[in-house]
Amino acid sequence: MSEPPRVSILSVGTELTEGILQDSHVRFLASELTALGFRVLLGMQLPDRLATIVQEIRRAASGSDLVVMTGGLGPTSDDLAREAVAEIAAVPLEFHQEAWEAVVARFRGRPVAESNRKQAMAPRGFSLIPNPNGTAPGFQGNLGGSLVVSLPGPPGELRPMFADAVVPLLMERFHLSAAAGVTWGTAMLVAESSLEEAFRQERVGSVSWGTRVEEDRISFGLRGGTEAERDAMLRRLACRLGEVRIRGGNARPVQLLSDLLIERNWKLVTAESCTGGLLAKYLTDLPGSSRYFWGGYVVYDNAAKERLLRVSPDVLERAGAVSEETVRAMAEEACRASAADVGISVSGIAGPDGGTTEKPVGTVWFAVALRGGATMALRILYPATRDMIRRRAAVTALLFAEQRVLGKEFPRQLAG
Repeated sequence: MSEPPRVSILSVGTELTEGILQDSHVRFLASELTALGFRVLLGMQLPDRLATIVQEIRRAASGSDLVVMTGGLGPTSDDLAREAVAEIAAVPLEFHQEAWEAVVARFRGRPVAESNRKQAMAPRGFSLIPNPNGTAPGFQGNLGGSLVVSLPGPPGELRPMFADAVVPLLMERFHLSAAAGVTWGTAMLVAESSLEEAFRQERVGSVSWGTRVEEDRISFGLRGGTEAERDAMLRRLACRLGEVRIRGGNARPVQLLSDLLIERNWKLVTAESCTGGLLAKYLTDLPGSSRYFWGGYVVYDNAAKERLLRVSPDVLERAGAVSEETVRAMAEEACRASAADVGISVSGIAGPDGGTTEKPVGTVWFAVALRGGATMALRILYPATRDMIRRRAAVTALLFAEQRVLGKEFPRQLAG
């Protein structure tokens, strides 16, 4: 068997080396590239100093088949990725008119600073990688026997560019289509340690795995073995942890729900308390969300619940804001007032204070109201931090609504 291609990952930015920002790129790219069949030699953070960047690119390219760089593609004087590669290749920077037109188009008629012209430059002989989510295209080309790929730093730009443009490039360049042997999956509402234990217990044959923890899910790749063995392991994971939690492919909770709503031409409305708008944020992270999202209410104070969503003061006094009666009233009134087809409500105790013996911190109530159908409610207790409670609650709400739209019961034991 031939040796896997070698890759080095370089993250450029003084804000990374000084600890101002946390670098998530090495972990993301290392996981993705390992799953594709590469052997990761190193992941390194570099300051915005030209001499250092040049030195480390040279070093990485001399021992790697692939060098992936992130950052250093902005319009300012300390964005030096282009200059560093051009210096090593001994070529000038070239202006690309089509890249400039794409930059101008993103400003939608607003004035464009002259400094932004830098983002339409690339080393001569290197090809541009389009960036549909930002102003800085990437570039790729050869330095000696190594392929260098340079990508922008913002995760919302880097990750889709990597998936849509870089992966196909690498598959062709390194002939990975037959060797990759990866079955992708997504875990939702599962702790990383619990997922690791499930991998070990449900392993089939020689299948191995790699994971990437994200805000709303854990993406994983099952590698090696045969396709039948990987598929069998995915089924065993779903059986162990639940089909709501484990999905094949690179699924996002919000995408699962939005696809259903678009398919039915339905609109959704949210009524949030403890999540404070996070659910609406997830729903609008996707482009084109106006097709399925009517809008939402953030009703943190009881007075807001009364005035905006007509929750009875008697219900709030007797049952409390965190109760089945309250979330049912919130979801149903949000649906009625908006004329949406689906209403989701969330109310809970995210902590660290506010818990009681009867309703400890982490108690969250949900309701999903369907126009012309029954309203269903769900109570979950999350033993977690405030941030984790809020994020898990938002993901639970999305999956609860998905199952209700499908006409299925939500498996309560899976949500904690």
